[in-house]
Amino acid sequence: MFFWSSLFGTDTPYEHYHFGRFINYKKNPLQQAQYQESKKAFSQQRYLEGYEHYFNYLCFYNADDECTNISYSKDENTLNFTLMQGSAIVQGNITQRRLSACVNIAAMPKENISVMRRLLEKNFLYTYSSFFLEEGRLKAKIYFDNISLSPQKVFFPLRELAINADREKELILDEFNDLEPLELDHIEVMDAHLKETKLRFFREWIDKTEQKVLLLPTQEQSGAIAFVWINLLFKIDYFITPRGKLGYDIYEALRDYYLDDGKHIEEKNDALQKAVEKLKTINANRLSKSLYCVKETFDIFNNDGLEEVHAFIEETLAKVVWYKEHRYEEIILTIYEYLGQYMLYNYGMNKCLRALIQLDVRLHNTDFHSAVGIESLYKNGKLHKKKIFSLIRQIIHDYTDQYPYLHDFSSELNFISYEKFHHSFFLALKNLNFSEL
Repeated sequence: MFFWSSLFGTDTPYEHYHFGRFINYKKNPLQQAQYQESKKAFSQQRYLEGYEHYFNYLCFYNADDECTNISYSKDENTLNFTLMQGSAIVQGNITQRRLSACVNIAAMPKENISVMRRLLEKNFLYTYSSFFLEEGRLKAKIYFDNISLSPQKVFFPLRELAINADREKELILDEFNDLEPLELDHIEVMDAHLKETKLRFFREWIDKTEQKVLLLPTQEQSGAIAFVWINLLFKIDYFITPRGKLGYDIYEALRDYYLDDGKHIEEKNDALQKAVEKLKTINANRLSKSLYCVKETFDIFNNDGLEEVHAFIEETLAKVVWYKEHRYEEIILTIYEYLGQYMLYNYGMNKCLRALIQLDVRLHNTDFHSAVGIESLYKNGKLHKKKIFSLIRQIIHDYTDQYPYLHDFSSELNFISYEKFHHSFFLALKNLNFSEL
């Protein structure tokens, strides 16, 4: 098995680290203007100029105002670019007529039928990109005429190529020992303290969850048990975020649970428990080697409508009420955390709503945040009103230019108990107005 950490050198700081698998960057007004310039250039068939503006729009900048995920060079007739997406480096060439881009996946010194069959099956699932073998190298590619593209359209083939190449590159290098890695020097080591903290909480959360499940009556509370197991997997994915095969195992366990396959909830709970037990058997060395930092360009989430998000909040809060009425208090806070974690895992929410959901999840996990040096939002064992109000107001303020009808809902929050706070928080979120008009 190939271990990614074999590439790592010295540790790097994590001041800009963020949790979860989504991209937590906000486009500044200059970048938004670049996008409009790109549309204008494409409409006038000035394609090289259009792509240049588009890549400036896609850039993520560090504290020194350096673009960290995209680089390009342009002359009179061509534009060459490099784009980062996790383990994948997308390298492309653009002329006035067409765009072509490619990712090196792995070297295959000898024929491997299993790998070839797997990637061939993937080709039938993709819309724009495809895997292929060239001179002993597995690759993925796209090829398009510019006349059929625009800034709105080019996003989709580039995103599909980058995201799928990243995922398959990690998975096949983890699963097939006879493949050789290509182009992984850009992957960054995770800060030692952050990694150590993740390893510790990974074990602690599994142990505490197992103990909690043992205290729940299995016949009466199969639904409650499901909340506990699922919330654990969401929490590991959000805070620990293992990559490669371990990350995919979590994805499969969650996917199988929500699959409409006619299985009883008790059977699905058993599968969740087995998935957690499998995670528990992973030794620290292997888990450590699945934790590393990457640069990304495209979010893995598709944008979801607010109606679906609102419906899920309403549905889950109704379940909370049911458990409260039936005196299952021990599960209430877990369901509130599950509500936030589910939304972060499944929905492509706008950045304002996502930031607010992250704030709620932070309140459930103040011990982890404190361990990595993030300020606690508690004071004397209670929620710190002043700090929470300040954070809510800052988030709202950051997005009022885009969403002019947003309002500060701090006064609507109920601090009498943790339960009432989280309930009032999600009710307030459901009523926020994200209209841009």
